[in-house]
Amino acid sequence: MAWNRVVHLPSTDSTNTHLMRGLTTEPEAWPHLSALVAHEQTAGRGRAGRSWHSRPGASLTVSFVLRPDDGAPPTPWIPLLVGLAVRRALTPWVATSLKWPNDVLLATGADPLHNAGASDGGEWGWAPKLGGILCELHPTRALVAGVGINCQESPDELPVPWAASIASATGSSPDPAEVLDALGTTVPQVLADWASHPARVREEYEAASAVVGNEVAVGDVRGRAVGIADDGALLVETAGGVVPVTVGDVDRAR
Repeated sequence: MAWNRVVHLPSTDSTNTHLMRGLTTEPEAWPHLSALVAHEQTAGRGRAGRSWHSRPGASLTVSFVLRPDDGAPPTPWIPLLVGLAVRRALTPWVATSLKWPNDVLLATGADPLHNAGASDGGEWGWAPKLGGILCELHPTRALVAGVGINCQESPDELPVPWAASIASATGSSPDPAEVLDALGTTVPQVLADWASHPARVREEYEAASAVVGNEVAVGDVRGRAVGIADDGALLVETAGGVVPVTVGDVDRAR
C-alpha cells in the first residue's frame, strides 16, 4: 500500500499548519494516508513549539493524515508508531533508534551503516538527532503526523552540534522523494502490524528505543526507563515504584 494522495508544494509555512488548515476548509480532500510535502518550510514546527530548520530540498518535510477507525491505537501511540515507520523506511540508508516520544536518532553499533558516527551527543546526552515527529489532533478527529528527516545536509548546514543527516552520517545522500516513497509503504505496514499484533509492535519499539534501559530524568521523575505502557506512556522505575510518564523531555540522568 502507498499514499492515497500526495500534494507537493514549493514552499509553505509549515506542512502541519498547512494540512490542519486544509482539513478545516476541505476535509473531504484529505483522506486517510494523504500527504503534503514541501520543498521548503519557512516556519517549520517541532514538538513543544520548537522550530525546525533545514536547507530547501535537503530534508524530507511531510505531513500526512491518519483517520483512526475502531481498531486504531491509542492516540499517544501514534508518534511512537510513526517513529517505527520512519525507522523501517530508513533501513536502506542508515540504522536509527527512537527517543520517546518523537525523536529519530542515529543508532549505535560496530558497522558503519549501523553506527553512522553516533556519539553521546555532548550536552544533548543522546546519539545525534536525524529527525523528528509532530502529531496533532484536528477537531474533525483526523490526526496530522508531521515528519522531518535530514537527508542531504552537510555538517556545516546542520542547525545544532547534535544534529545529523543521512549524508553527514553515512556519505549516502538519498533524495527526500525516495524516503517519502519508503514511508508510504512503512506507515500503513506499521498500522496493520499494530492492528494484528500490538504486543509485537510494542516489543519492536522497545528494542528500537534509545531510552528504554537507561537512567533518565523527566521533570521531577528520575529512574530507569523500563518500557512502554499500553497507553504509550514511558515507564520509569524509581525508588518509589514504576511511574508512567505521559509528557515531557527525556534527559539522561547525570
